[in-house]
Amino acid sequence: MSWSGATDVGVMALIQGASSLQELSINGCQITDKAIRALVKKHGNSLHKIEVFGCLALTAKSVGSLAVQCPHLRTLNIGRVPKVSEACLVRSLENLREVTALNVAGLKMMRDQIVHCIVTQCPKLDSLVLSSCSQVTDVSLVEISTYLRTLRYLDVSGCRQITNAGIHALARSCHQLKYLDLSSTGISKRGVCSLANYCHISLECVKLSFCKNVTLDVVKKLCKNCRRLKILHLYGCTITSDLCKIKEAYKRVKVFHDIYALTC
Repeated sequence: MSWSGATDVGVMALIQGASSLQELSINGCQITDKAIRALVKKHGNSLHKIEVFGCLALTAKSVGSLAVQCPHLRTLNIGRVPKVSEACLVRSLENLREVTALNVAGLKMMRDQIVHCIVTQCPKLDSLVLSSCSQVTDVSLVEISTYLRTLRYLDVSGCRQITNAGIHALARSCHQLKYLDLSSTGISKRGVCSLANYCHISLECVKLSFCKNVTLDVVKKLCKNCRRLKILHLYGCTITSDLCKIKEAYKRVKVFHDIYALTC
């Protein structure tokens, strides 16, 4: 039902008609707390996955209800839900210890102290999305590298305070990373070099779009060392005019880039 424009009426009809909902994705829908109350009342014990990304009318009460009344929840996506408060999220984390995937993209209150609470309260996380959280810094990556060493999926795109230091800490500890989005962060060739040196066994998808200080040589090293690498995003990078060399040498890697950049 995501992005369908569904309202409380449609979502509640689905809730009442289902016998035991395990997953519900209603991203971008025009729902209110009323629909979430109905959901947790009937399906709280069966629900494993809930996605409410961009449901702008939801309040902190809904997040609290999901955390408390859905004991088997494994995937929670509350990205771009602007009314989620710091106090509510921190309280909710006490009941989210079984969650393995969490998306808090674009929450303005998100900062390093809250990331610390997340990584210490949710030890089973293997997927974490922090994209467009402008207050998140290298401190958060150090916290992740300390408490979530088995993390497989991390998105910190748009976190402009992320630098090489944080990526180095992450790469030294998180050797199971498969997906890493560093687009529009402050990393340069040193950070990418750390990934090539320490995450070469696991990485399958790396996104470096709009990272202005990434060089051709270090991208080559990343492709050479990371034998499982399949997808590489380089939109908006200054090296795009030389990408023909990379695409020719490492044909197993699908490189996504600005169309106008290549002449080959």
